Amino acid sequence: MRPVRLGALVGLASLAVAHLGALAALASLAVAIPAPLSAQHAQPSPDRSIRSFLDSLKRDPNGITLSPDAVQSGPRTVAAKDHVTGDVAAWKGPLDIYGTVDGNAVAIGGDVIVHPGATVRGDALSVGGSVKADGIVGGDMRTLSGLSIGPLAVHSRTPAQAARRSFSLAVGWYLMLALVGLGITLFARSNLEAVAQTIREDFARAFLFGVLGEVALTPAFVLGCVALAITLIGIIAIPFFAVAFVAAAAGAIALGFVATAFLTGESVLRRREAATLDASSTTLQYLFIGLSIFFVLWALGGAMAWAGLFGSFVRVVVACITWAAVTVGFGATLLSRAGTRGHHAPAPRPLTHTEEYAWQTPTPVTGVAAARRPTPAPRPPEQ
Repeated sequence: MRPVRLGALVGLASLAVAHLGALAALASLAVAIPAPLSAQHAQPSPDRSIRSFLDSLKRDPNGITLSPDAVQSGPRTVAAKDHVTGDVAAWKGPLDIYGTVDGNAVAIGGDVIVHPGATVRGDALSVGGSVKADGIVGGDMRTLSGLSIGPLAVHSRTPAQAARRSFSLAVGWYLMLALVGLGITLFARSNLEAVAQTIREDFARAFLFGVLGEVALTPAFVLGCVALAITLIGIIAIPFFAVAFVAAAAGAIALGFVATAFLTGESVLRRREAATLDASSTTLQYLFIGLSIFFVLWALGGAMAWAGLFGSFVRVVVACITWAAVTVGFGATLLSRAGTRGHHAPAPRPLTHTEEYAWQTPTPVTGVAAARRPTPAPRPPEQ
């Protein structure tokens, strides 16, 4: 049965590797801080559109880096007596310069016109227009019909949309973990019992090993790749090692979290001293109740998207609880070697018999005489 169960664990690890982003998704569900209600609209505000366009302009090979503070919506004019320190830019309008600009002059959706007697010590750039320089331009004069890198997409969701998305995410992870837990219960229940028993016996040690294991995952992966890269055959084996490493890590995380969810459901239904793992139906009952408790927490965190700072606090609490559950389960999986080394109670000592004839020594075949029965001491005479 051991090869069959180990094969089942490998299959479950392969299933879990496709969902290795579960922890990241749950953490982002809990940690993401929603934007203020006044800033959550279906359409991006002009300020966000400007910032998005400026980011694309900075990444364009022929673009330029501008601060949003230097941009003004509509036509803009620098008077002859004005001396601007830094950049000037016009958003969807022309830029007329009669004075002095120490930085760059940029027009987005308009022309840059440097009038006679004006000075631009930086570059003169027009996006969607032209540059006309009758004055002095110390830098380059460039005209762009468009950006080679389009503006960044601005994703903005209303509180209701964010809550629906978070709830859908919670439902998806609940169903996925329930499927994984069902497979573990049916094909590797002894491994689940061993991991759960490890958590029962030493919760603090399991948590410590979980933290150390999470910290050591990346260094262990890097060291393994470096060790394989020494030889030619090892270099060829690096992709296989990467897949096996990720599968093993995902399987350990999935097994540990399922064990933690099982113990959560067990603690809700009955006292730990009276818990038993004899029937698989009882194990499934505890498991699904524990997963349902975590699902309620995730759904609650998603529903708090509209609650501002308080909602962010609730989501952070949910993230911390989920991380603690995953860490304890992962540590217990490491300690029990994926449930292959269980913690068993010591066998009870055989009872010593003190019957009336237990004093007798059996007479062996060799003929040694049996011990004589001790006689009680004589009672003192009565006065």
